[in-house]
Amino acid sequence: MKKPRISFALSLTINRLIRAVIPVLCAVQLIPGAASGQETTRMEKEHFTPGLPGMQDIAGLPFIHKEGTETRQFSSHDPSGGNNDGNFTKSYTKYIDSNGEYVIFDASGPGCLYRQQYNIWWIGRFKDPGKTHIKYYFDDESSPRIDVPINDFFGGKISPFTAPFSFLDSSFRFGNLYYPLPFRKRLKITTTYDLNRLSKDGSFYPASWYQYTYLTYAKDTDVQSWSKTSAKAPDEVIRQWENTGADPKSEDGNINLTKTVKIRAGEHATMAEIKGEGAIAGIHLYLHPYNRDLFYHTHLRIYWDNAKTAAVDLPLSSFFGSGGETYKNCEDIHTRTLKTLLYGYNGQAHTFYSYWPMPYWESARIELWNDSQTNIDSLQLNIAYKPAGARRYPRESAGYFYAKRTIAQDTGKGTFATVFRENGSGHVVGLSFYSNNYAMDGDEFTYIDGSHTAQIHGDGTEDDHNQGWGGDAYQKPLWGGLINGYQGAYRLYLNDAYIFNHDIKINYEYSYVGGHDYGGQVDAVVYYYKSALPGDLVLTDALDIGDPKSEAAHDYKISGKTWEDTKLSGYDGYERNYEYDRVRDDGYGYNGSGEFVARISPDNKGIRIRRRIYRSGNGIQRANVYVDGVKVTERPWDICTLSSAPYYQGWYDTDFEIPASYTRGKHAVRIRIEYLKGDGSGADINAFYYWIYSYSGDMPAAGNPVIKNLRVASGKDYGVRLSWETDQPGLPGRYFRIFRSSNPDFSDPEPVGSSNTYNFTDKRVLPETRYYYRIAAGPEPEQDRSQTVSIKTAALPLHATAQFLQTDTSTRENWFWKYGSEGFLAFNFSFERNARALPDYISGVEYGNFENHPGSFVSVGGLETKDTGSITLYVNDSRQHSLGVYLYDFDKKGRSQQIEISDLKGNPVAPRQVVDDFKTSRWLLYRFSGSIRIRLTNRQDQGTAVISALTFDQPNP
Repeated sequence: MKKPRISFALSLTINRLIRAVIPVLCAVQLIPGAASGQETTRMEKEHFTPGLPGMQDIAGLPFIHKEGTETRQFSSHDPSGGNNDGNFTKSYTKYIDSNGEYVIFDASGPGCLYRQQYNIWWIGRFKDPGKTHIKYYFDDESSPRIDVPINDFFGGKISPFTAPFSFLDSSFRFGNLYYPLPFRKRLKITTTYDLNRLSKDGSFYPASWYQYTYLTYAKDTDVQSWSKTSAKAPDEVIRQWENTGADPKSEDGNINLTKTVKIRAGEHATMAEIKGEGAIAGIHLYLHPYNRDLFYHTHLRIYWDNAKTAAVDLPLSSFFGSGGETYKNCEDIHTRTLKTLLYGYNGQAHTFYSYWPMPYWESARIELWNDSQTNIDSLQLNIAYKPAGARRYPRESAGYFYAKRTIAQDTGKGTFATVFRENGSGHVVGLSFYSNNYAMDGDEFTYIDGSHTAQIHGDGTEDDHNQGWGGDAYQKPLWGGLINGYQGAYRLYLNDAYIFNHDIKINYEYSYVGGHDYGGQVDAVVYYYKSALPGDLVLTDALDIGDPKSEAAHDYKISGKTWEDTKLSGYDGYERNYEYDRVRDDGYGYNGSGEFVARISPDNKGIRIRRRIYRSGNGIQRANVYVDGVKVTERPWDICTLSSAPYYQGWYDTDFEIPASYTRGKHAVRIRIEYLKGDGSGADINAFYYWIYSYSGDMPAAGNPVIKNLRVASGKDYGVRLSWETDQPGLPGRYFRIFRSSNPDFSDPEPVGSSNTYNFTDKRVLPETRYYYRIAAGPEPEQDRSQTVSIKTAALPLHATAQFLQTDTSTRENWFWKYGSEGFLAFNFSFERNARALPDYISGVEYGNFENHPGSFVSVGGLETKDTGSITLYVNDSRQHSLGVYLYDFDKKGRSQQIEISDLKGNPVAPRQVVDDFKTSRWLLYRFSGSIRIRLTNRQDQGTAVISALTFDQPNP
């Protein structure tokens, strides 16, 4: 049988064939004409070009971005940690500007908006929202340069925002736009009208989702704001996108190498070994025979510059865009065809292609391993590569290409799947994502350079992959899927690459929602470039606001102080752990200025300042920044996050880049941060902690500190007191995470909090119970844990009081913004999971004789009992607190039940309350102190007694 040749080789011109024949005849090993041993002059560092020029220069992908370039994203994620993404008031709208318009994006430049994913259409039934206008204000202008109906904008009716850059789903489920919008000074995006009021029947309108991904650049990046007069149709990009499957890069200067081999099961073959400096430009592969076994178990390995570890070590299926070998929804996926801009395969023709540019400086070696049970009769590999003379990538300017696969499964206790983590300097450029029994409402959380706030926080897995409402098997140049937007999807991050200078971690949340509460499986491949040089972002100093020693050491001064407080809060939480990454910290609010002296590296290429703020009630904070008395004119420190974030998710890390022109050659600088009044901003700004980083590749980063002398004792106000030391006592920016287990072997540990100091008190403990603790330090706190210490907690005081105050029949299920200012327990809030954010004075909760009643999008959940059930609240202080007991008759049976509150001995401490025939809902409000037990008793022969939530607040005077 005549074996087909791959299209790449057939398309060669006569001239290219002549260049290709010689290496084939000479054998697999090839030495390009440019000698690798010759000295090369050090060139000016090249970087990836922003805007349309970079968009069409696919060959420029390996170039590392300039220091000071950051990837950021605005989205409509739920700031409470739940799944109420897209809530128009609390999640969609960042603030309402002076024009009365709803702001969804507000960023200072220079920067460029590359990706717009939008979904305000209600599963195709309501198209009215798309008739509202979307407006783009550039550089603080009073009039928008773009002011069009949303349907027209994403529907390709407004030039130059037309296909293939724009896309609007035919069922009006979602829209995308990939036309870049550069901005020199500032870009603000608003929409008109309250989307809650646009549904035809006047009911609540829940669909208001979006993700806007953008880059901000360093001072010397040439960025000119988009304008109608300068707008043009990028013909070269259109050509590339309309010809997926063909190499989007120029083939000029390519040298082609072809080899055909047989590989028996269990054996491997070296397909190419290229000496010298160059770059792989394209890979084509033909496989015979072709079956599922070979598809998933033939491994591609690529090595750069004589490395012992492969940069790519993946099955053909994974590298070329497939996955999910064991997933039922992927049973026939090897027979399908995938065509993206840079990789794909044809299950009918048995061919694969890749066009990632892959530079190397000494050598490249490609191997294929047959780990299947099937012999390969013919494997034909065609490689196109460019020697250094055709396209040079200076080693100091570009990164190696890598692809890394992660397989994760939720065992029922997981909070998220970590699909990627890496250290060093580079950028993520692509993702293939497959899942099984996975709830699509899980958000993406991408943490960059040690930030505790996810710079990329999505609002649903299929939305993160540019689809909505699950999506379909679209195949677009930069996004799509073989199944849909979450079970088998891909996304290429060409201009909106995730840039990291120290480390990066990508998590996908395990959601309650979608019918898959346990057992979710994820199979993901991340494509990225990483510099051979170490990451150049080094922590050189830190300032702990509220710590007198730290303030004195940094000559900290403040003017216009408006408040001083200690906060116990968390960063963005997950559906299964609202209280993820909790920290107690001291800080100040001010409407004047705060200033301090910070140590930096004198050979720096700029510095980055990170600041922890408390955003609850004040998410819009603006400031001017001064270095040694000189104002940083590139941009103000603009913070635009959600003021609606609740108290238990108040922490937010925000970064500010200062160019080297202000800092070069200095060992220390005085930083002044001055309050700036602006549209939508609060009456002050605040600060709790500062980290100061220097871009300095010549300054080695400190390793993770080793925890020493971990000690444990009973705390003063109950609880467990931990203290420790490290081998680096002077290390700036210390950050420790505390883990706890109930098992001597430390199995099933849970994070219980974080600390910026060398001590921590765990108050979330049950009385007379033994616990085991470990401490972790460093950017990956799951690793490098300390030794284990253990302690048995003390008994709690038995004295308790309670007073019934009143019944509330009007608040009903919309309680979140009225009750629970200190904490809450929402039982079976989403399917069969409790939502909780407990106050610090609640040490633990125990339940007795209840069954679950799962809630959902449209119904309230709860606990129910046929006779009597109990909830015990262990309280570690003696102060008075307010308690709300929420009763919801979810099946409208007209229940009758009684509520009793007693101390832990069973003695009643409040009058018994009887609630009859509450066919909607009731709130019972109490004041209490000490540990109490709440008993619910069913007063009917049939049916059940129910409870849906407990809330905690400060008592009224």
